[in-house]
Amino acid sequence: MSNLEKLLSPIKIGSMEIRNRLAMSPMTVDTANDNETPSDRQIEYYAERAKGGAALIRVEVTTIDRAHRYQRRSLGLYHDDLIPGHKKLVDAVHAHGAKIQPQLAHTGPESLAPFYEGMEPLGASVIRTQTTKQVCREATVEELEAIIEMYGDAARRTQEAGYDGLELHAAHSYMLLGSFLSPLRNFRQDEYAGHKFEGRAKLLLQVIEKVRKTVGPDFPITLRVSGFEKEAGGREVNDTQRLAPLLVAAGVDCFDVSGGVGDANITQIITGAEYGPGYNLGAAIAIKQVVDVPVMVVGQNMDPAFAESILQDGKVDVIAMGRALLADPELPMKASQGNLAGINRCTLCQDCIDSMMTLGDGVKCAVNPRCGNEADFPVEQAKTKKKVLVIGGGPGGLAAAQIACERGHQVTLMEKQSELGGAFRWASTVFPHNQVFLDYLTHQVESLPIEIKLGQEATDVSIKEIAPDAIIVATGGKIDVPQIPGGDLPHVISGSRIQEFIQAVRGVEEGSTLNIEGPVAIIGANLIGLELAEFIARRGKDVRLLEPSRRFAVPAGKKRRGDHAKRLDLLGVSVNTGMAIEEITTEGVKIRIDDGSEHLVKAKSVFVMGTPLEEPRFLESVQGAAAEVYGIGDCTGFGLSKKAVAEAMSSIYKL
Repeated sequence: MSNLEKLLSPIKIGSMEIRNRLAMSPMTVDTANDNETPSDRQIEYYAERAKGGAALIRVEVTTIDRAHRYQRRSLGLYHDDLIPGHKKLVDAVHAHGAKIQPQLAHTGPESLAPFYEGMEPLGASVIRTQTTKQVCREATVEELEAIIEMYGDAARRTQEAGYDGLELHAAHSYMLLGSFLSPLRNFRQDEYAGHKFEGRAKLLLQVIEKVRKTVGPDFPITLRVSGFEKEAGGREVNDTQRLAPLLVAAGVDCFDVSGGVGDANITQIITGAEYGPGYNLGAAIAIKQVVDVPVMVVGQNMDPAFAESILQDGKVDVIAMGRALLADPELPMKASQGNLAGINRCTLCQDCIDSMMTLGDGVKCAVNPRCGNEADFPVEQAKTKKKVLVIGGGPGGLAAAQIACERGHQVTLMEKQSELGGAFRWASTVFPHNQVFLDYLTHQVESLPIEIKLGQEATDVSIKEIAPDAIIVATGGKIDVPQIPGGDLPHVISGSRIQEFIQAVRGVEEGSTLNIEGPVAIIGANLIGLELAEFIARRGKDVRLLEPSRRFAVPAGKKRRGDHAKRLDLLGVSVNTGMAIEEITTEGVKIRIDDGSEHLVKAKSVFVMGTPLEEPRFLESVQGAAAEVYGIGDCTGFGLSKKAVAEAMSSIYKL
């Protein structure tokens, strides 16, 4: 049983009662139909979170103006023809006992109208948005009057589609309402002037009043707002609490408190590991202290125990979770059962953002390959039960064993080391959030009826003894270490010695001192090198990163790369790219830059990271040892744990 009494208790938002105090945050998943109605794929995604126990499903940005879509495959409620599609989504969520509301918005400066309609976006003032790099024009008062009517019409459609309430987006100095509300974007001199409190609040108040008049007194209205914009020139820290009572009087039933503004990397909105739980909490408390309606807060409040503590303290009324429900849609249900160890927790790796930005196939999750693909991988037993041998106990092998067992197969997991985790143990040391995923995977395989053989190497004999119907090979890759003059000096650490070093420092806490001499040079600024640099710098050493290519943090995407760059800068780590490594000496590392000049980077300790490569030889050796043989993870090509667990999922579903 669970002791999360407050988190699991019901609460009313206006006339709507929700079954617990865990609400899903609105997150763009970009998988709607071309006509901006919910697709079957999108409906499955939301239904999965409702089935998992979330009390309130809040749907992503839903545009109110046909000409101004938000994303290539975003949602809309700007025409009555769209209502039946939304009704399908509502019915699917209601079938699992959850409530649901859309997040209505006029996209304003963030509109894709320049690309789809050949027209300028609208804004409070003329600005260039960081997301699309397009310039908007200043909306006229007459256009604003028409937009207010659009909000009312979309609210009516929300009711007719069967939604339980609606949310208005006015946060992050973003889209139309957020832009008018923020002096960062609102430079007007008329009645909507951004430098005046009444002026920047006017459009938002008009919209709320229109929506309330349209939907009547009993239809809940939630408002997403930045409690504090956290940006020089933006709204002050006390601005939202001053505004909040006016918003309630206009018709707001609940506040959804976020923070920050929308920069190109959404740094303060979808935050990295350098932020912690509760980073919007202070602003949410300030609002709660001046209003008598529920206040919910978002911002890495992913741990049910932490969520319970801030609810018990009366700081907020509802907890909003976003990425936590991408990683594990069943988090609320597992929390209610007291199964906290069984929660697949978000690792803050930012792959949900990076994959959507680069792959163009909707939202993904590095630790949950079913995310966004629920229909492709239904949670059900396999039609034919098989004897499955998984070779390798890294994240790919652990995930394969778990999934295979849950689908009813008889599973043996063989790992030649005496400990599960493979090379992911080292990754979990230098980026501690990885340990959360490793702990989850280990807990799962140890809790399931899986035969685990540690310290046993897979051989022809041992494989024949098991006589598997299928073999999953997850034996990892190899590291190609560059041959650098001086690479054999005693202060140079490379190859297997790097793993030995990380193993030796696994228990050294941040702020403690490492037993190596500084300064430290790290040759190789791939993702592993960056994480090692952060780890060493946090333990008191001066670190210099050197990368011969022009790129760093490979294979991380833009979002995660930006997070690492910020942390490296705060730690004082220097980053140099695009040079030749000439030699390692007792004084440091000699480099040659493009103009041909040579320089010495002083260092008393030097790490040579090397390049991760595939290692398919064992996979090739076991072909024919079972009717089905699949290779996953780094043995077929480097790709981080994301690749390993995704291939584990797809391979097991082929059996």
